[in-house]
Amino acid sequence: MTTLKILFSLVLCGLILPLNAQIKGVVSDLDSNPIEFANVAVYSLPDSTLITGTTTDQTGAFVIDEDNSGDKLLRVSFIGYETQTLPAKPEQEIYLKSDATMLSEVVVNGDLPRIRLRDDAVVATVENTVLSKAGTANDVLKRLPAITGDDGDFSIFGKGKAKIYINNRELRDASELDMIASSDIREVEIVHNPGAGYDASVKAIIRIHTVRKAGDGFSFDVRSTYLINENTDLRQQLNLNYRYKGWDIFATAKYERYDYIQSSSLTQTAFVDTLWTQTNTMDVKGVANPLTTISGINYEINPNHYVGMKHTMSIYPGNNDQSIVTNSDVFANEEYFDRWKSVNEQMNDNKPRHRLNAYYNGTIGDLKIDFNSDFYRSSQSSETNITESSQEFDDRVIKSSNKIENRLFATRLVHLHALY
Repeated sequence: MTTLKILFSLVLCGLILPLNAQIKGVVSDLDSNPIEFANVAVYSLPDSTLITGTTTDQTGAFVIDEDNSGDKLLRVSFIGYETQTLPAKPEQEIYLKSDATMLSEVVVNGDLPRIRLRDDAVVATVENTVLSKAGTANDVLKRLPAITGDDGDFSIFGKGKAKIYINNRELRDASELDMIASSDIREVEIVHNPGAGYDASVKAIIRIHTVRKAGDGFSFDVRSTYLINENTDLRQQLNLNYRYKGWDIFATAKYERYDYIQSSSLTQTAFVDTLWTQTNTMDVKGVANPLTTISGINYEINPNHYVGMKHTMSIYPGNNDQSIVTNSDVFANEEYFDRWKSVNEQMNDNKPRHRLNAYYNGTIGDLKIDFNSDFYRSSQSSETNITESSQEFDDRVIKSSNKIENRLFATRLVHLHALY
C-alpha cells in the first residue's frame, strides 16, 4: 500500500510541476474585448533583465513556459494602450487602458495598425495609422508585436536576433533605420521561421516595405548629438537624398568623437609559500574619432524589381592613441617588497576602410531572385611602447608593432520558385 502511495505521489508531482513552470493569462481592454498580438514579456528582478516573451492569440490568451518561482515582472504592451507592469503570477487576467496614443511626445489621433497573418509572417500595417507618426523606422519597430530592442539591434521573442530587410534589400548599416521616416513605411513583416532562402543561422526576419514615392526632388536632414560628462563625446551627421522617377541618389557624412577615460583599482592575493599581495591602480585615456561617408544609388524599376549599389568608407583622422598607466605596490608576507609602474602608449594608424555592396531583388512570375555581392578592405597598424619601472629592481622597455590586413569578397544568389 505504501508503494502505491509513493507511485501515486510521483505521478501527481509529474502532473503538477509542468503546470507550475508556466505563466499564462488573458489580455483584454476595459470592455473585455480580447487584444490580439499584444506583447507579453517576463523580466527578472532586481535587474529588470528580459527573460522571455510572447504575443497573445486571437482570444487574447498567452502561455509562457517559464518557471514562475522567484520575483519576476510581467510587462504587457500594445500600440494604442497604456503599458502595464505587474508581478508575474501563474494565472492572471490583464486589462489594458486605452491611451491617447502618445508617440514621441506628440498626441496623435489616428487608426490603430492592422495586424494580421499572411503566409509565413505577421504583418503590421503602418501607412495611415498612428505608427506612421512614430518618427523613424527604428521607432516603429520598437512598438511592434514580438519585437524587442532599439538602435537597429532587434530580436524576436523566442528566436533571437533578427535580420532586417528594406524593400527586400538586406540592411547593412543600422543607421539606415533612422533615415527612413515612419510616414514612408507601408507595412512591416515579422517572420518567425525563415525558409530555405536564408542561411541556417538566420532565426528571424523583419521585412520593411516602404511607400512608393510619388514625388521627385531633393531632401536632407542634419543630426547633432553631444554627451557631456568629464569629457565630451559627440556625433554629427548629414543625410542627403535626391529622387527622380524611381532613382534614389543618397549620401551620408557622419563624424563621431569618443574621448574616454577609465580608472580602476584591484587587489590580488596569492596564497603560496610566500603570501604575495599586489595592489594595482589603472588609468586609461584614449580618443576615437571615426569619420564615415556613405554614398549610393537605388533604382526601383517597379514594385517587383529593385537594384542598387552602396559604398561605405570609414577613416580615422587626427589622434586615435591610447594611454594606460598602471601602478602596483607589492607586499611579501605583509612586508613591503617593491613598487612598479607601467606606462603603455599605443599609437594607431588606421587606413580607410571600404565596403561596397551591390544588389538586385526581383520577381518574375513565380520566380524570386535575390542577389547580393560585397567587397570589403581594411588595413590598420599599431605601435606599442611599454615602459616598466621598478623601485627596487631593474627597469625595462618593451616595444611591439602589429599590422592587420583584411580582404573580403562574397556573393550570394538565391532563386525561389513556387511549387503548386
